[in-house]
Amino acid sequence: MAFYLTIDQGNTAAKLALWRDEEPVEMRLTDHLTPDVITSFLRPHPKVDAAIYCSVASRGHEIMAMLSNVATKALRLTSDMPLPITIDYGTPGSLGADRIAAAVGARATISDRPLLVVDAGTAVTYDAVSADGRFLGGNIAPGMNMRLEALHRFTARLPRIQIPRELPTDTFLGHDTTSAMILGAIYGIIGSISYYKQHLPESTQVVMTGGWANELSRLCDFDVAVNPHLVSIGLNRILIYNENR
Repeated sequence: MAFYLTIDQGNTAAKLALWRDEEPVEMRLTDHLTPDVITSFLRPHPKVDAAIYCSVASRGHEIMAMLSNVATKALRLTSDMPLPITIDYGTPGSLGADRIAAAVGARATISDRPLLVVDAGTAVTYDAVSADGRFLGGNIAPGMNMRLEALHRFTARLPRIQIPRELPTDTFLGHDTTSAMILGAIYGIIGSISYYKQHLPESTQVVMTGGWANELSRLCDFDVAVNPHLVSIGLNRILIYNENR
């Protein structure tokens, strides 16, 4: 039995997860990842066999130094480390670590069919993974709030608004400026998911994660597997894959 620590640093929050082999023990979300936060998280579980850090930012030297002190092995996820999937990407060094981890996590949960992995967070990523575990590529687009903020900033009269957590489900057409902007943001993403799915193999399964995954998945007219911990699952699988090599 081994204990693994995974850290997913996103644009707006970080998720810490402690695993006993492949079983989650504890998870915590924090807006400000610091060594003190990690120390507090690990206090009830001082023994860590290995840790992995995934960040959308280039910084992280302080976090990696801290992980080297608390874990026997500390890794930072990059595209050139051993991975349980094959990266078919023209510039693998520029491929976001979170996209790699989400693809591995999706493949870990559904391994017998092609996948469209959608991470609906600050930005929205749409990535295709073949049935034999090849990362085929994908696209990046603005997320929900980013779309609304762009409409406000780059037009003369459109207001700054916030998307309600309870998304409207009774219509796809706005009846005033606010609802038109909100529904435009929502169905811009829903339409993109549908478009990509239609252009991938018929058996492709959509797997969604990210802060808006639950709300958006309910508006899709096709099956969507939602897993809020997809990146953490992927990080743990990558860590175990490297431990066993």
